[in-house]
Amino acid sequence: MGRRYLSLALLTEGASDQWFLVPLVDRQIAELALETPLGFDYSGVVAGECFTVAQRDMVVREVANLLRYFDIVMIHHDHNERAKVDAIRERFSDDADRIVALVPVRETEAWMLADPEALKEAAPTRDAAWEVPYDVEKVADPKVMLRAALGGRRDAERDFGRLGQTVALDALGKVPAYRRWTTELRRALERERYL
Repeated sequence: MGRRYLSLALLTEGASDQWFLVPLVDRQIAELALETPLGFDYSGVVAGECFTVAQRDMVVREVANLLRYFDIVMIHHDHNERAKVDAIRERFSDDADRIVALVPVRETEAWMLADPEALKEAAPTRDAAWEVPYDVEKVADPKVMLRAALGGRRDAERDFGRLGQTVALDALGKVPAYRRWTTELRRALERERYL
């Protein structure tokens, strides 16, 4: 049997989440691909055409369309919106195993705080007194802390893509919500026989 091609789609809550998550997902998939001796081909995650904060019917139509063409569809929501992912899975019960929840505690920005070296690269002129918190998931307002970590720039979002490319996967592996996501992603890949 030859190598298979993995197709993966991602719906996020917003553009800044997408800038960070697209390169991060690609890196994580590359890491998971190392676990299989045969490997698989993968050319990158495809971002959906709507955000998950859109009207529910629009999101449902988008997921239905993506499930027709992609092996796995990931749906991103912040923790307080977790029920929306579960509702989508119920709507697509035959394909629920192919829908992977990507749900940080509080907000995605907390994951961007997990690696001090990546933050230092993103904002080399930031205040040296600023420190990465030990447990990024307990930060009350990750967006405010990230803005401070990036030197208070008004357009800090431009650094989100760079953080998605550089944040250490082993640092993220210490974040419980990240581990939940990678575990769920690994299971979906196993069910689809990629791993």
